[in-house]
Amino acid sequence: MDAWSSQQLSPLYGREVFRSRQADETHALVAHELKPHRSVWGRGSVDAVFCRAELSALSLCILRYGCDVDIEPDALGNFVLVQMPLRGHAEIRTGGRTLQIHPGQGAVVSAHKPVRLRWHADCEQLMLKIELSRLQDVARRVFAARRPEEVGEIDFEMPLRLDDAAGTQWCRMVAGLASLLPTAGHEPYDPRWLAHYEDNLMLYLLCHRPNSVRRRHDAARIGSEAASLQQLRRAEEFMRSRLDAALSLEDVAEAAGVNRRTLGLLFRRHRDLSPMEVLRNMRLDAAHAQLQRHDGASVTEVAFACGFSHLSRFAACYRERFGQLPRQTSRTPSTH
Repeated sequence: MDAWSSQQLSPLYGREVFRSRQADETHALVAHELKPHRSVWGRGSVDAVFCRAELSALSLCILRYGCDVDIEPDALGNFVLVQMPLRGHAEIRTGGRTLQIHPGQGAVVSAHKPVRLRWHADCEQLMLKIELSRLQDVARRVFAARRPEEVGEIDFEMPLRLDDAAGTQWCRMVAGLASLLPTAGHEPYDPRWLAHYEDNLMLYLLCHRPNSVRRRHDAARIGSEAASLQQLRRAEEFMRSRLDAALSLEDVAEAAGVNRRTLGLLFRRHRDLSPMEVLRNMRLDAAHAQLQRHDGASVTEVAFACGFSHLSRFAACYRERFGQLPRQTSRTPSTH
């Protein structure tokens, strides 16, 4: 699959930083441009090309070696590297596993894990270098983290699929970034707008590719959801056990272990009603069930037993909920 055409990447190919046929020279130049590393050269003749365009937090690069080469940069340190082969294949060894990458399947190399790379002679890659601190800032905003330690290290699952729907959209966004590179004779785009484009690219990666921050956020959200459901159950159990009592919002909130505002939010979120509306419906349901039993209790006795002190209000709410007055339910023979 050709995710990018030469035309789409031509603004980047036009930013050639170096070209070399010497292993030592290439090693020194790549180390200077990207990261100090160890390299072992293998089969094939060196025919290296490096192109780069720098923005504020991102750098777009194209790199080819022209021969087999093993690269050991240890951990990347202050940046994350998205590797996307344009042709050929390479291997990435990190975190105890080895991954083959090729057109249609790339990888996001974490900043903090030692990594070893093997580029094969046929490999040319488009790479996106992402400043780690900026990626963490975007992650804090999107996942509502209050402190930097809530984001921590960012690991993306491998491989980075480039041939599914999310990967296709990612490729379009990267191609879009390349198209925004300033060219001779054209006014450059406003750097403030470009910074938003960069953030949006990082946001897409965080939201649409499995990663450690998203997993932690989802786990915390599930934990928070479980806690809120437990609070809701405590509130409802308290109300159900005291249908005949005069309960206030403070009483219910205290039983649930939350304040009044949180109690209201819980019921709106999970029941789409206020706590007092839920309590009223519980009382009406209890009254309806008792009237259907025809156990000899009068409508007035049932109303008082279910917490209603105003009979006219009870009758109006009852008819609104069940489509008939309480006395009609009381007089209708049970079908059970």
